[in-house]
Amino acid sequence: MIKDLYIIRHGEAAHHIGEALTGGWTNSGLTDKGRRQAEEAGKKLAPVLKGKSFDFYCSDLERAWDTADVIGRFIEKEPMAFRELRELNNGDAANLSRQEAEKIFIPAREPMMDWVPYPNAESWRMLNNRVFEFMDRIDETSKETVVAVTHGGTAIAIINWWLELDDQHISKTSFDINPCSITRLRINGWGEKTIARLNDTSHLAGVR
Repeated sequence: MIKDLYIIRHGEAAHHIGEALTGGWTNSGLTDKGRRQAEEAGKKLAPVLKGKSFDFYCSDLERAWDTADVIGRFIEKEPMAFRELRELNNGDAANLSRQEAEKIFIPAREPMMDWVPYPNAESWRMLNNRVFEFMDRIDETSKETVVAVTHGGTAIAIINWWLELDDQHISKTSFDINPCSITRLRINGWGEKTIARLNDTSHLAGVR
């Protein structure tokens, strides 16, 4: 059972700058800044995890894998990549520029949890279901401490899973998750699920 969970969003990626590609399942790599962010996240985590037994998971998309690979050098652990930890699937918009994606964009409609923004994409409910199923599975087999490198939307879904939020609360709640931020979820001494740290970017202050 997971009792201490560290969630790290991948660092700045190519789709954040330049041609302004869409995110989602677009397989963009890290920028130089993103790699520096990953290094600082690794430095931050290394003393916290030193001497602990933990599992290390990541999304299989390039930007998350590269972030995990850099962090892994500091925490002395090889990441295990899983498709289930990918960002919200943007379907036919993957690898398109934002301008191109606008041409196939499906206007928002209620209920927002079931809105699919592009053909062959996922809704937020589908993302949550995918992530919840994965987290339920690893919760049964993982060590008590887990580190996961993933994406903004997926990180939010993991927090929703941790807090056991229902659809009503999920549809009205969100969390800021910045590139290479660290969020820590833990079970405290009273057995309560807590958010010990949310979207911590203090280690990135010197990254330009």
